[in-house]
Amino acid sequence: MQQLQHLRLLLLCVLALRQCLCVPLGGQCVDESFCTSSLQEYHAQLVSLPNRLNERSVAAWNYVEKIDLNRVPPVLYEANCLESHSCTGLDSTLRLETIPITLRMPVLRKNPRCTSFSLEFEPINIACICATSRQSGFLTDRF
Repeated sequence: MQQLQHLRLLLLCVLALRQCLCVPLGGQCVDESFCTSSLQEYHAQLVSLPNRLNERSVAAWNYVEKIDLNRVPPVLYEANCLESHSCTGLDSTLRLETIPITLRMPVLRKNPRCTSFSLEFEPINIACICATSRQSGFLTDRF
């Protein structure tokens, strides 16, 4: 199951990169018009979840605006988990905790070594999930 989730995230990244033809590796110089619209659309899809999923989740989160005028897109919305050690409505004996899901988002960043921008990958939290605590013996007790 976890491998499937990793594959889905990888495919999302590949799709975003394919749409804007951003083939340079991180840190290489690119023109701003190279893929600006696709990067903004890609991020908008990540935070536009159906039916306010972020509020209905047992690991609820809200979005915090991150502004960086040296980056394209200049505004990113990052998931902020509302609870750090509990999952709403679940049995506390399971020792569940709220964990952010982080994705490396392709962005264009102003670079003094370039005439324009460089392609970089910025880690950004896109959602939160409930998982057993790393200190919990829940999994080892059951298997």
